[in-house]
Amino acid sequence: MYNVRTFLRSLVWSQQSGRVRAVWRVLVPVFAGFLALQFVSAAAFTLDLNRGQMMVAGFTGTTVVMTVVLGVSARYLDRRPVREYGYRLSWNWWRDFVAGTGIGTLVVGLTFVIARQTGSLRVASSGLVPDTASLGWLLVFFAAFAGVAFYEEYIYRGSFIMNAVKGLTARGVTRPVGTVVALLASTFAFAVIHLPGAIAADANVALVVVKTGLLGGLFGIAYLRTGELAFPMGLHLGVNYALMNVFGIWAAGTPGVPTLLTVELTGTGLWSPSRGIPLFVAILVGYVLVIAWTRGRDYDCTAQQYNRSTPRHSD
Repeated sequence: MYNVRTFLRSLVWSQQSGRVRAVWRVLVPVFAGFLALQFVSAAAFTLDLNRGQMMVAGFTGTTVVMTVVLGVSARYLDRRPVREYGYRLSWNWWRDFVAGTGIGTLVVGLTFVIARQTGSLRVASSGLVPDTASLGWLLVFFAAFAGVAFYEEYIYRGSFIMNAVKGLTARGVTRPVGTVVALLASTFAFAVIHLPGAIAADANVALVVVKTGLLGGLFGIAYLRTGELAFPMGLHLGVNYALMNVFGIWAAGTPGVPTLLTVELTGTGLWSPSRGIPLFVAILVGYVLVIAWTRGRDYDCTAQQYNRSTPRHSD
């Protein structure tokens, strides 16, 4: 019995590092985020809310839960300061966040242009000067999507990639190979975790996987090239908010969602503006913009944060 307990403990705990093994430090935030969103969204569904209000409630509630998870994980699982996930706040941090938000918005703007030129959508109306009530809800959605960017980038980039790289290198994998494997794994997980929503919406699963995979890779590269979460968080926020509330592509036919543009989606399948070629092409341009920004800012693109002051452990 003693040997069994010792074996089971060794699956979770590393005696050499004196903390939870890297695989659990990766997986716990992933499952916590997934379960939190499901439970909070289910609770919001029981309320007398329209679809837009339910989204805001779900995102906000999940943000609160994942803020707690972040604190608990940093203290008891990772045993590292919260800032080391990529929250070293500074003037440059906020500048990257704003730049990321702008580039994310440009990506969706290019999606809109491609979709309109190919006949995949048409503009039904424009509310570029919103009334007071609409402006208020636009700000609420902006804050809600900022929360989404915060907790998803913590889960899939700040925690996932960092801990995966540390775990792999502790097992003798070289840092460049470990970084590539961690990036691919986090991108795959980011795509898979979005499948339940795609299935529930009766969407084309293959196209959703490609879309979320491309976006996950974009956010991951932004994280690795800066060593902080500011840039990928900004990208994530810009893409989500522009798709939903600026250009109205995600909001088409969804009650309770304020948009600056109201559009009708006429393209389906591969030409769907929300999960097809127009978006794919725009995301690929986003990769170029991300690399250009980080090159212009002269970042060390070797996942610099892994080499900072934290001690090396075996995981």
